[in-house]
Amino acid sequence: MMHRIDTPTAQKDKFGQGKNGFTNGDPTTGTPSTKLNSDIYDALQEEVCTVVERSGIRLDKSQHDQLYQAVKKLSEVEANKAKLALVDGAAVDLNTLNKLAKALGNDVKFSETVINLLNQKLAKNQNGADIPDKNLFLTNLSLTETVDCAKNALDKRTGGTVKGDIMSQGTQIGLKGDNRKHLGFHNQDGSVRMWLYKDKGGDGVRLNNGNDGGGDYIFHKDGSFRAPSSVYAGAARIAHDGNIHGSKWGNQWLDVYLRNTFQPKGAYSKPNTAKREVNGWWKCGDTGVIIQWARYGKDKGEGTYDFPLPMKFPQKGLFCLGYVGSVLDYDADGQSQSAHLVDNETVRVTVDNGLETVVLAIGF
Repeated sequence: MMHRIDTPTAQKDKFGQGKNGFTNGDPTTGTPSTKLNSDIYDALQEEVCTVVERSGIRLDKSQHDQLYQAVKKLSEVEANKAKLALVDGAAVDLNTLNKLAKALGNDVKFSETVINLLNQKLAKNQNGADIPDKNLFLTNLSLTETVDCAKNALDKRTGGTVKGDIMSQGTQIGLKGDNRKHLGFHNQDGSVRMWLYKDKGGDGVRLNNGNDGGGDYIFHKDGSFRAPSSVYAGAARIAHDGNIHGSKWGNQWLDVYLRNTFQPKGAYSKPNTAKREVNGWWKCGDTGVIIQWARYGKDKGEGTYDFPLPMKFPQKGLFCLGYVGSVLDYDADGQSQSAHLVDNETVRVTVDNGLETVVLAIGF
């Protein structure tokens, strides 16, 4: 089969789209010259040989004008056929011309008359313009519905509006392009009720509440969901700043619940302190109240003695109690252990029968 050169070194589209040609190549640019293969030689050989053989001439490699002779011979054969056809049909053609001349009134200006009549015919670019009732013509051809469908079809260049439902049994409906594509819901007046979109390279699928406001709700590409204000779970609500409102917190915001339930940071009371010994004390960090305890009179004989308190009351000693620090025998209650505060740092104690006196003092 005859074909244009299609080797790898052919010059692509030299004579137009898909019409390759030959090139001498260019060493300065590294472009190789066109190399031929057996396909192109076979095609040329068979094309030429077929013409020669179909003319009835036998191939002879010593004759270099066989293609010319074959073309000449074939042309003469076709010319003779045309002449014979013209002669055979001459009588019929002549009769036809006679009838036409008679119909035209044996007009001596026959050719001019024919040309004038032809000029009165409708031009090709006006085909159909002479139909008086075009709508009736379409009805007769059963094309009314077809034309109506075409009239109301969407123009793929500019788009349009569809008033009815659109049903697709395909697997997808797509909006193609690198720029933002919106899927929108609009009110009858054209105002936007909702937008659904996702930007190329964006953070996720966005749902916009349209003219009603509220911002974008984002189904984020990291798997999270983000609302511009709050997220509800039943009656509970999570605010954009992380605050939580719900019945768990007394139907109030969590920060209010925590503030009303616990001391604010940095406002905690001072810690309680103590000296945990036989003669020791305990001090309240909130109020400053001090409770002291001590044992006095060991190795002392009967008498009254002044002893230092385990710690000095910073402001005031309120009172103290003193009693025997040992278990007494039954009916052996003739003890006179007692104590009272001399000042904020001294206690006066009575020791009896050589037994220690236990003292409890309170102050602040």
